Parts: sequence; C-alpha cells; structure tokens
Amino acid sequence: MMKKICSWIRKISRTAVLLSLMVLYLLIILVMFPAFATEAYVSPLDLLFHYSPDQAYALIESYGAEVRHSYVVSTLTLDVIYPLTYSLLFSVWLSMLLKGQGRFNCAVIMLPFVILLFDLLENSGIVIMLLNYPQRLDIIAQLTSMATSIKWIFAVAVILLTLCLSLLRLFQYLLRNKSKHP
Repeated sequence: MMKKICSWIRKISRTAVLLSLMVLYLLIILVMFPAFATEAYVSPLDLLFHYSPDQAYALIESYGAEVRHSYVVSTLTLDVIYPLTYSLLFSVWLSMLLKGQGRFNCAVIMLPFVILLFDLLENSGIVIMLLNYPQRLDIIAQLTSMATSIKWIFAVAVILLTLCLSLLRLFQYLLRNKSKHP
C-alpha cells in the first residue's frame, strides 16, 4: 500500500500540482478558517502542544454550547480537508526535492501522512469530548493530547526537513549556475 501511495505521489509531483496545493492551503488558512472562527473559542485544543484533561475540559466549558457545536462542525469538515491538503502538499514537495535520490525517499515522502494520521486521531478525540460534554472522558482527553503532541512533533520535523532540503536544492542550483557563468 505504501509503495502504491509513493508511486502515485511521485507521478503527480509536478510544479503545477505543488502550486495548486499551495493555493488551496492558503485559501484554507486565510479564508476558510477565519470564516469558521468565532471570538468565543480563542484557543482551540488542536493548536496547543499538550494539555491535561483538566485544561481540556476548562477550555471546552469556556466555549459554551453554540461554540462547541461550531467546533464539532468545523472539525468534521474543514479540519479533515486541511490535513489532507497539507499532507499532499508536503508529500509532493518532498517528492520533488528528493527526485533521483534513491529508494529511501518513500519513507520521507510518507512522513506528512503520519501527521495526517495523528491529526485525524486528535480530531476524533476532540469531537468525542465535545459531543459528550459535560461528561468527562479523561482517558480520551489524555490520548487526544498525546495525538496532538505527536502531530506537532512530526509537523515541525517535516517543515524543517522541507525547508532544509529546499535550501540545499537552491544552493545546488546557484552553484551549478555560478560555475556555468563565472
């Protein structure tokens, strides 16, 4: 299965696809997320790095019924589209950066999908907590917080890896062109 996904990612990895995914990503974060946002929930759980069950339920309580409902709707819609978009974006980007670098790159190309997995687990836990409020599900809160932390660890790693590889490719390009035109 992983080889099929890697093969498909490699096949679609073109500049036009990368730019389209970047535009979609920006559309989501600059237009769609603000449209869903309300002043009432300033600190969504999925933007925190870690939280205790007490912290999670204090936030959930502070949202109020209307915001909890809105949070569920946005988590089940937009917060499914968003991780799919950024996972594809970074996989395509990494695939383009690693083109011709050997077989190990399939594991690297798949790293953004690890973020996707933990983001979806996090979303599931958040929805379960929101829908069952005021009942406290402390084990779900702990597992959701762990998924959130793992998501952020992998997100930072993928972003740093992508930036480093992009800079490396840029330097290689500049050195090649400098040697052609002294």
